[in-house]
Amino acid sequence: MGDLSSPRTASEKRQQRDLRGRIRAAEEVDHANERLRSVLASVSDCYFTLDRSYHVTDLNEAARDWVGPKPDRVLGTCLWDLCNPDAECSRLIREGMEGRRRIRREVMSGLRPGRCLDLLVCPSTEGLSVFFTDVTEQRAATAALDELAGRFLTLQDEERQRIAEELHDSTAQHLVAADLHLMRLKQYVGSGDGQKVLDEAADAVEEAARELRTFTYLLHPPGLENGGLARTVQAFAAGFARRTGLNTSVRMPDTADSLPFDVQRALLRVIQEALTNTYRHAAASRLIIDLRVGADTLKLRVLDDGCGLSCGVRKAAEGGALLGVGVTGMRARMLRFGGNLRLLSHARGTLVVATLPLGFASDLGSGREPAATSPFAVH
Repeated sequence: MGDLSSPRTASEKRQQRDLRGRIRAAEEVDHANERLRSVLASVSDCYFTLDRSYHVTDLNEAARDWVGPKPDRVLGTCLWDLCNPDAECSRLIREGMEGRRRIRREVMSGLRPGRCLDLLVCPSTEGLSVFFTDVTEQRAATAALDELAGRFLTLQDEERQRIAEELHDSTAQHLVAADLHLMRLKQYVGSGDGQKVLDEAADAVEEAARELRTFTYLLHPPGLENGGLARTVQAFAAGFARRTGLNTSVRMPDTADSLPFDVQRALLRVIQEALTNTYRHAAASRLIIDLRVGADTLKLRVLDDGCGLSCGVRKAAEGGALLGVGVTGMRARMLRFGGNLRLLSHARGTLVVATLPLGFASDLGSGREPAATSPFAVH
């Protein structure tokens, strides 16, 4: 009689091979899961998994430390027994579980009140994987840095105002006096070379006084407190055009006045700096200030038709290293509100583009301006 333990048919042989294959596959899955658990245990982020009934099925060492003195009791526990189900982080977890979508957001902890978490939820077949990092200190440091940057920019504005007042009240008066003295000298100097020198000196003093008035105006533009951004920029651009002779136009919706005051002030300072650079460097004849308010983004463009910046100056400015063109200050004002600033320059002109997200003003979409139709349009 044959050995009963040996396969007797082709079907039995196939079944044995299939069984051995399934055993090997299961072992490989177990090894892969073990490697994954080892990796997750070693990462510094906190990690845990939930089944579809919100019970904790796994967590790494960082998450155990976060839970507190009795982390072994966490496995199998419902999440809502550990943290406040109405907390911001809990709402995000439910949103990810119910919507079956990946979400990342900074939220407040439901287990440790007052702590801020960078939370990532990822749906899985079994339920949800959750990664989080405590970013309370980073957020506080960012807030302190923003406050410091704001104080610096405020001090800069105050210093510019002081310089403008000194130039207007003192230096300008000295130039007026010098011009009067030159006029009196003309009666003592006969015609010829002496009179020509006096005329040239008088012309130089007059030009210096004109430039001084222009720079004083650019250093300290009109305030926003009474007029709002749209009217203030219109008045500022009109004064700039009168003093410089540049053809200046403004496209700005009235809804710009509904922006937070600090944002309005930042935009005005960017416009102020851009106009100053145009006057000093561009040799331009035309200038456009264009503000568009979209559904979720605000975009300010200041465009001139001047000679543009040289290649070296342009690269330095784009890198934020060139203080002389004011790019560093303009970029800092936009970064305070999560925005950015770009400088585009070539032989036909220079374009300054400042962009801000509109999370702080979602109701401004109705103030969009129509697209520019001028041949000197902003693109």
